[in-house]
Amino acid sequence: MEEPSLLDYLKSRLRFWKRDGFIPFPSEQEIKSTLAETKEKIGIPEQSPGEEILPTEVKLSSEAEPLSRKMAFPWRSLLALLLMLLAQRTFEPSPSRNAIPGIVLYLIGLVWLVLAALKDEWVPAEPQPAVDVTQGNPPQERTHTRIRILPLALTAIFSLAAFLAFTNNRFTLWNVLLWVLALVCFLWTFWLPKPTRNHTSRKIGSFLKHGSWTILLDRSTILLLVVIGLVIFFRVTEINAVPSQPISDHAEKILDVYDVTQGGTSIFFPRNTGREALQIYLTAGVAWLLGIGLSFLSLKIGTVLCGLLTLPYMYLLGKELGGKRLALLALLFAGIAYWPNVISRIGLRFPLYPLFVAPTLYYLLRGLKTRSRNDFIMSGIFLGLGLHGYSPIRILPIVVVVAVGLFLLHAQSQGVRRRTIYDMVMLVVASVILFLPLLRYWVENPQTFGYRAFSRLGSIETALPAPAVSVFFSNLWNGLKMFNWDDGGIWVHSVTHRPALDIVSGAFFMAGITLLLVRYIRKRNWVDLFLLVSIPL
Repeated sequence: MEEPSLLDYLKSRLRFWKRDGFIPFPSEQEIKSTLAETKEKIGIPEQSPGEEILPTEVKLSSEAEPLSRKMAFPWRSLLALLLMLLAQRTFEPSPSRNAIPGIVLYLIGLVWLVLAALKDEWVPAEPQPAVDVTQGNPPQERTHTRIRILPLALTAIFSLAAFLAFTNNRFTLWNVLLWVLALVCFLWTFWLPKPTRNHTSRKIGSFLKHGSWTILLDRSTILLLVVIGLVIFFRVTEINAVPSQPISDHAEKILDVYDVTQGGTSIFFPRNTGREALQIYLTAGVAWLLGIGLSFLSLKIGTVLCGLLTLPYMYLLGKELGGKRLALLALLFAGIAYWPNVISRIGLRFPLYPLFVAPTLYYLLRGLKTRSRNDFIMSGIFLGLGLHGYSPIRILPIVVVVAVGLFLLHAQSQGVRRRTIYDMVMLVVASVILFLPLLRYWVENPQTFGYRAFSRLGSIETALPAPAVSVFFSNLWNGLKMFNWDDGGIWVHSVTHRPALDIVSGAFFMAGITLLLVRYIRKRNWVDLFLLVSIPL
């Protein structure tokens, strides 16, 4: 009988419904026996002790069983996905009708998903391996506590001067100059130059000297360009008409922008419970550059730009957490998904939150992995800038502290805990320097600065409807169930009382949480636990 080929084996595996036609993968003993017979036929002598073993034999013996496992049809994963998709479908258009079938389907689907994960059928993308970028650097750059005394003193002087100058809730040429000088001196003090900077400058110079350039496009680059084009189409098409009508919040913002055009350079805008300044100045700049005046459209263009500027860091964050394929999927889904499009198009400050969360977490996670002080500094800069954007981002410093704390508690931090704490101090100082204008306003007007947050808690305008602890956990539950169950009654940025995520993204969201939990239990990687904890935070 003719020996079956690898193609015959693959066909037998794919035709799983034909049990009689299944070709079993040979055992390790059978492979060794066949290999020995082949050696004898072609005249290869038996190896004596101490001689090198042929790579072919090593590969066949060590990879026989894993290859068999990889060839297996992933029926558990597909069954789990099908059940979760059906479960999420039962929650549309609202789970209030009859939720029991959906809950049962989800539970069964998640059980099969766990089994698929334990069988290594459905494996999440692995985070990129840790690499210490300081290794191989000159000793003076590898000394992590190295600082420059003169710029450090200048940093302290300019920071204090800027803080004192940010008075009367006004940006002026003088206090902004002091603020920038404080940041520049801070970077001069602690930024570590890369040893390859001269090579990079030579490459750039050589590139600019060429009279003609050759551009090579591989398949991954073309795919990335296609995804970028698709994302831009989803984000900007019919921006003038969708959404069509402003609300009172938009009118309040236009009044703030009008104040800026009349010379009111406020640090914090107290109108309508108070707002940070970033969107106000962004809208004023958009209206001036495009000549479209102060309108609903100028607000929408500004927030759409914020949404688009978030996506490169979504790509980089995905690449850091699982490679290029995960990065491309993150870019695609974040770009075309319903929810991110709504918050970008609505013209309110919502997209300012992910705009700064994405780079803050990207540089933080990369810094913890590569031991790079510069990444911690960049994370602090984006954190400080983000505090000028949308009020709820004030929780982000706690998220950063939790991330570093989880890293320090896990084995991955062994040998670098002291350096990590030092880098964390750099992050905090950088964020405080960027936060200086608002810090001064907070000191001068603590009630106004915190009014918006406390008014949402109900402790200013009305009494709490229940004990504070009860209200907290009730709100936490409402926030966690919004993705797959009920997004609440706020009609401005959602279709009310339906899952915030669609059927496909809702099912994959649950699958992702489950797979991360399983992998953390098995491997104890702090990044997996942080990703899970960061959602409720």
